[in-house]
Amino acid sequence: DHELNPRLRSAIFAARKENLPKDKMETAIKNATGNVAGENYEEIQYEGHGPSGTALIVHALTNNRNRTASEVRYIFSRKGGNLGETGSVSYLFDHVGLIVYK
Repeated sequence: DHELNPRLRSAIFAARKENLPKDKMETAIKNATGNVAGENYEEIQYEGHGPSGTALIVHALTNNRNRTASEVRYIFSRKGGNLGETGSVSYLFDHVGLIVYK
């Protein structure tokens, strides 16, 4: 309900401002809330090296592993890095918390 959710209300306002059709907005909301039959999202972790050998771990939520892997690989290579295999950099990190920035 957009009346109780200020982030949703803001997103709807922005979509209307850009003249996004109502059916597209409804489909996007259904996708985001998981109310679409047959849509299964999964969290995937990618590891690799960025510019100057910086170790990076990327967490992604996707409904298409292949598309997401391709896009993440493209971003890594475009910025001078490379996508590694599972475990290639995770041994360098200790998970001690989660920081959320809004």
